[in-house]
Amino acid sequence: MKNGFKKIALLLSIGVIAMNLSGCETLKKKFIRKQSPKKVSPVLVPQDYRGIYPNDILYSNHFNYWRTWTEDLINCLDTKASNKREKLAAARAVEDLERMQDLLTGDKKDELTKYIKFYEDVQRRVELGQPNDNDASRMRNDLESRRRVIIRKFEPKEVKAYILKEEEPVKPIRTTEQTLPPTGKVLAEETLPRSGGTLPKK
Repeated sequence: MKNGFKKIALLLSIGVIAMNLSGCETLKKKFIRKQSPKKVSPVLVPQDYRGIYPNDILYSNHFNYWRTWTEDLINCLDTKASNKREKLAAARAVEDLERMQDLLTGDKKDELTKYIKFYEDVQRRVELGQPNDNDASRMRNDLESRRRVIIRKFEPKEVKAYILKEEEPVKPIRTTEQTLPPTGKVLAEETLPRSGGTLPKK
């Protein structure tokens, strides 16, 4: 009888000790600060898109992007839209002209330089703030004039012979590239992953 009582008492003691240890462990976990996972910053690596799309398609798309951003910039100056929108349109127009130049060779490549410099000057001016009525009018007229000349001289069919051949290296773009369709048409606004804004509607 005594042996049975001792066994029961021993089992109860072991159970109580086990419960206490378990409770302490749970309580300990509550007061230990969990380490948050380390954040990994994305790294944008310049990529060479040669071979994914033909160079003439790449050129055609950047030409269309440039033309649309120019029209948007002219409209912003005409309607006195936000300076933020003016800055975006000017920056995008410069980027697309530079990418067009990367895809050209010979005289056409060199000829485009003066138009890029003109757009860079426009970009610097809108970066200083929204222009007054007189300045906006002059900028708008200058943009209209340059736009007509660039369309006439640099539309895809006019520079076809100057576009880099597929076996020639294409300078990797410095920023995240736009997704370009194989059809040569500009993508719809909602499909553009380009950072900093979407392609403005015509």
